[in-house]
Parts: sequence; C-alpha cells; structure tokens
Amino acid sequence: MDLTFVILDTETATLRGPPHLVELGAVRAAGGEIVDTFEALVRPEVPMDPEACDFHGITPEMVAEAEPAAAVLERFNAWVGDDDMVAHNAEMDGRVLAFECARAQVAPPSGWLIDTLRLSRKLIPESPDHKLATLCECLELEEGVHHRALADAVWCWKVLEACLARMEPRPATLAQILAAAGSPLTIAACAPRVRASLKTRHRPLERACQTRERVILVYGDSATAPVPLPVLPRVLYDQGERSYLEAECLASGTIKTYRLDRVHKVLASS
Repeated sequence: MDLTFVILDTETATLRGPPHLVELGAVRAAGGEIVDTFEALVRPEVPMDPEACDFHGITPEMVAEAEPAAAVLERFNAWVGDDDMVAHNAEMDGRVLAFECARAQVAPPSGWLIDTLRLSRKLIPESPDHKLATLCECLELEEGVHHRALADAVWCWKVLEACLARMEPRPATLAQILAAAGSPLTIAACAPRVRASLKTRHRPLERACQTRERVILVYGDSATAPVPLPVLPRVLYDQGERSYLEAECLASGTIKTYRLDRVHKVLASS
C-alpha cells in the first residue's frame, strides 16, 4: 500500500507567547520518494525576537518583502489538499499553523498530523534523545542545514522512513502508523481556545474575534486605574493558567496581547 504524506516544519518569529509564523516548509512524499516541495518565508505582524533569529538564522531583512501569513496559508492549504501530514513534535507545528489559520479565519487542512517524535521514541529507542538533530546523527544521516523549515521537513521525512522500515508487518498501513504514533493530532485540534467558560463580561470578545468588530477594553491591573483601550480582537487563547486576547491596538497599529483577568469591561466601539 503506497501512502502519500506531506511532511512539514515551521519556524516562528518569537519563542514565547502566541506563535507567529516566519517560515513554512514541506515535502510531499510517496512511494519512498519526495515528489514535490513547498517553501515560503512569511512577513510576521510582530517584531522578531533576536533569540528566534539566532535559532533559525532568519532576519527581519529576509522577510521584509515576504507574503503575510494569510497569503502563504491560502497557497499551502490548497497544496496540501486532503493529504495526511507529518511533523516532528507535531503539536508545536500544529499550534503554529492553527493560530495562523485562526487569525486568517480559514479552515486548516483536514488530514491527520502524525508525530515522528512519538514514532521515534517507540521505534528508535537507542537514540540518546529524540530531538530531530540527534536522530539524524543516530541514524548516520548525512550532515546538512538544521532549523530551516524545508531542510527540517526533509530530515523529518528521513526519520519517518527509518521508522516505517522498522515497523512490522511491512509495508505499514495508515492505521498501523496512527496507532504507533499514539493519539494522532489534527491541526484543528491545536486551535487556540479558552478552556474555561468565558465570564459574562468577556463574552463580547468571542463574537468580536469572529466578526472582527472593534471594541473598547476597560483594562488595568490592581496597581493602576483601568483605562479605555480601543482594539480589534483576533484570537482568544489559554497559555499556562491564564487566558489572553490577541488584538490589534488601534492607537498604535501593533499586535498586542491582553490578559483577560485585567479586562474589566468590553464596550462597543462608536
């Protein structure tokens, strides 16, 4: 049974907070061969974190003329189609793409997202750890670039091939691969959301994120008096024990993050 997979990797503009895509790379593999590739730099809406730049080597100058995430997603989603997907530490890449799909208000690709991190822990137990670079060294793969999206998608494909070669019986079926990967994901399952029910005063934000209506946050912490902040809400999400709103600050035109516990009231914008 010949299976087709899209193996993908993402790089981000920041290392903390909600993820913002800065590079997306993927390969389509069928019959043990790469048959197509996708690669795009992305112009992020937030300043790039110097630590992130040091990690992947992508600089603000490199993405200054790149497409925004929404345009890249439109092309990528059409390219993926209904194919199942693979990534290393798939939940992280799924979260990156899910956040960008939520911001762009587009549906993510519908296929499974299989995690080679989980597969390799089960099928390559001799590796000292199961980071992608370590697995490449353990499998004695040739040296090359790491921490760029397309390059890491290729490395991930090679790790996937090594895992599949160790599965019995061969060739493995999709059902067997999904079972070996354990709790396969979808990008939709990684979508940003608030776990607990929103408080009554915060519920207008849910609608504003959907309709992209401007609102005014009455915002402040215990040490300062609340002030009115006009914003354009985009995404509600949990991180750790807190809930947040990502929104465009209409006073500055920048993307900012607001803690929901500091939002005292949500007013309609006149």
